[in-house]
Amino acid sequence: MPVKRKKQSSSSSVKEIALFLLPLFNLLLLYFIKYHNQNLPLSDFNFSYTGNVLNLFFTLVLVVEIIILSFRYKGKFSSQFSLPFRLLLAQTILFVVVFLVVQLEIHLPGGYLFGFPIAKIFLWLLFFSAQFIQFMLISFCWLLLFRSNSLMYLRTIINSIFITVFLYGFVFLYSLGTLPVQEKNEPSGEVGVVLGAAVWTNNVPSTILMERLNKARELYQKKKISKIQLTGGNAPGELSEAEVAFNYLIKFQIDPKDIWVEKHTTSTTEQIRFIKNELFGKKLIKKAVIISDRFHLKRINEISKFYNLKVKLSGSNVTLNSKSLVYYKLREGIALINFWFFAI
Repeated sequence: MPVKRKKQSSSSSVKEIALFLLPLFNLLLLYFIKYHNQNLPLSDFNFSYTGNVLNLFFTLVLVVEIIILSFRYKGKFSSQFSLPFRLLLAQTILFVVVFLVVQLEIHLPGGYLFGFPIAKIFLWLLFFSAQFIQFMLISFCWLLLFRSNSLMYLRTIINSIFITVFLYGFVFLYSLGTLPVQEKNEPSGEVGVVLGAAVWTNNVPSTILMERLNKARELYQKKKISKIQLTGGNAPGELSEAEVAFNYLIKFQIDPKDIWVEKHTTSTTEQIRFIKNELFGKKLIKKAVIISDRFHLKRINEISKFYNLKVKLSGSNVTLNSKSLVYYKLREGIALINFWFFAI
């Protein structure tokens, strides 16, 4: 009988230690995945970055709850925390899977769904599931703290959904605003980088891409920039976004030698990585202006901060109807919070 009790006590101690250490281990693993996935060294890690602060905040909330509950339920720790322990293990397994996918560069399905790459959606599902588990843990521990035992599991799920909806809703409202761009004090730099956008049939630039190019042309003609960097890849059988943009710009009084073309990047994060590695890194550019739509500038600003990249921003003069504007800002809000939490 004493041997059995000793085994139970040993098992309880292991669970207790794991409950404290696993949240911290998962946080560190998440940080590593975020930077590794963006091909950034950990030396670029910045604790003050919004997304990193959010990751740390929710982890600390969970750890503090566990500490308080461990004192309250001393002697019954193992029985009260069997569900949180299993949830923490599930979260760890999900992060390990993501780590393996990123580390081993496992090939993910191609194509797009709702305008987002399927590979990114797959990664997001793994990340989001792990994050939702953390919200469930926080909610469950919160209910234990206030001794709310009725409908415990149902309320845990409902509270977790509420936290998720609140966060995504808040970032959507945050993205409704735009970074101010003072036309009397337009940004200037050595090069203006036009981020790629959709191309229409017959290799015609979409309205959004055209207005970005018009803004670049305007800054060039005002001598605010001396070079124009075009970015953007292509779909099979079509010209790249950058090539379509080049064909549009050379119709105006712009020296083709002042236009640089990059035709491999396919997302905002890839284009900012290109700016950091190729323009600032290899061409030794010191000042760059990123040109995009005003509703896009906040996310560009946040991704640039994550990359420790100091750039200036300039918004195009594109006008959209109310329905389109809400759609694009909703996409931007979703993309921003996903980048904050998971860097995808």
